[in-house]
Order: sequence, then C-alpha cells, then structure tokens
Amino acid sequence: MFTLVGILLAFIVGILPMVVYALILWWFDRYEKEPGGLLIAAFLWGAIPAVVFSLIVELVLGIPISFFVEPTAANLLGVAVVAPFAEETFKGMALLLLLLFFQREIDSLLDGIIYGGLVGFGFAAVENVLYFISGFAEFGLGEVVLLMMSRTLLFGLNHALFTGLTGLGLALACITPNRLVKVGAPIAGLLLGITAHSVHNAGVTLGATMCLPCLIALFFDWGGVLFLLAIIVWTSLREKQWIITFLADEIERGTMSKEDYAVVCSYIKRVEERMNALASGDLKRWWNLGRYYLLATKLAFNKYRLSHFGKDEDIQARIVSLRKKVAEMSKRLRMR
Repeated sequence: MFTLVGILLAFIVGILPMVVYALILWWFDRYEKEPGGLLIAAFLWGAIPAVVFSLIVELVLGIPISFFVEPTAANLLGVAVVAPFAEETFKGMALLLLLLFFQREIDSLLDGIIYGGLVGFGFAAVENVLYFISGFAEFGLGEVVLLMMSRTLLFGLNHALFTGLTGLGLALACITPNRLVKVGAPIAGLLLGITAHSVHNAGVTLGATMCLPCLIALFFDWGGVLFLLAIIVWTSLREKQWIITFLADEIERGTMSKEDYAVVCSYIKRVEERMNALASGDLKRWWNLGRYYLLATKLAFNKYRLSHFGKDEDIQARIVSLRKKVAEMSKRLRMR
C-alpha cells in the first residue's frame, strides 16, 4: 500500500506542475493562440518519443564509455555530454517537423518558445516520474520529497528553457527573409539548448561535492529563463503593435468597425467581451468572438509578413481570404 501511494505521488507531483507551467506559458500567447492539436502533440512528443529515443541512445553510448573511462569521469561524461546532446536532439525533432509541415503557424519568436517549451515540459513530466519512482524505491519518501521540490520548483523550468532556445532559433528562421539566418538560426538554437543543458547537468553533478558548480548551474538556469521571459514580453508587445498598425486601414475598407478595432487591439477588452457573452449564457457568441479575434489577428500578422518579406502571392491570397472571413464574421456578430 505504501509503495502504491509513493508511485501515485510520483505521477501527480511529476506531471501536474509541468502541466500548470505549460498552461501559464500558453497564456502568454495572448493574441493568436496556436492550434490546440499542435500544442498537445508537442507536449506528447516530449513526453513519449523524445524520452524513449533519448534513453536508448544514452544506454547504448553509455556501454563503451563505461568500458574505456573510469566510473566518476564516465558518469560526468554521460550526464554532461551524452544526455544533453541526445535529449535536445530528439526534443528538437518535434520542432523540425513543425518547421517542415506547419511553418505558417510560426508568426513570431513567441510561437517558437511556446512550442519548444511545451516539448520540454512534456519531457520533464515523464523524467520527473522516473526519477521520483527510482528515488522512492532506493531512498524512501523523505529523500524523494527533497528531490520533488528541486525538480518541480528550483529546476522545474529547465527542460522548457533548453528546448525553448531551440524553438527560438526555429522561429527566427521562419520570420526572417535572410537565407543565412534561416539555415543558421535553428542550428544555433539547438547548440544553445545543448550547452545550457550541459552546464546544468555538469553543475548539479559536481555540486554533489562542491557548492560553486551548483550555484553556477542555478545562475545559468534562471538567467536563461529570465532571458526567454524578456523575449516573450517584448514579442507580445510587438504583436500588439502589429495588430494596431496593420488593422487600422481595415476600418476604411469596411472590414471591421471602429468599435471592433478598439476591442481587437486590446487583450483586456477581448477578454471582457467574451466574458460578457459567457455571463449572459450566449456560448455561441462567446465562441464566435474568439474566432473573430483570431481571424483578425491572423490578418494583421499576414499583412506584417507581407510588408516584411515583400511581394508573395501566397501571403497575398491568404490576406484576401482572411479579410473576407473577418468582414463576414463582423457582420454576423453585429446581427445578433
């Protein structure tokens, strides 16, 4: 019974905080939410394929390393070199698939960080469970409580940070017309993620006997998190400015009213309008408002992309289609 409780606790404490962190990260994508299916797929990729493939590679490479290198050095080499390379590579594969098949969904740096972060949280959730069950079996509940606190609170954002850096590089490749950056940014992002992961693992491993490496790891971990947070805030402000700038002429075109424009340009007003619909029990209007705001935002983002990339027939066609949908939705909402 006690073992069953320990396993259940491992699953709850391992997974639940990562889901909460993922929802918080999702909230930051305020103006144009990414498709729910892709977000769930990103989380699950980190939780299942990335974990399985990483474990296989780490076990396979660990055999020759342990044969040729003495145990202490072999352990350090495994956690500081092999694990970061394998884990960030397999986590990054989800982002590569996103780049290849869903590039249209990447409109800003924020999108790359969100997808990368969700892959990281999925990976961390399963890794937490494995660590907690192993720790419970070896040391008992007392030691595992400390492990749970460190992995969910102190270092809970780490895997999201590492893969978020890869996602940042991927997003930069999607939003720039520079061919050199398109090729180099994803590679640079992956290398940054591997390096940050390596610094953390080495610092924590050496920190078992020395305090300084652990402090260095902690500094780089939270420094990296603050770096990505700064980019998230900055990008969110830029996205709002795109909406304000590129939807302004849609009032004269008759695509939307001046009142609608004011609401679309404000996240707070969007929430108020939808909450009013929800409070009145009008679920259909609540849903349609969300759809309307999303379409209007996509219209603004595509107009920005056209101004940034120059003449592009595909983007121009999307703008025409989106403008028509926004106008139709605007009329439908006014006719309630």
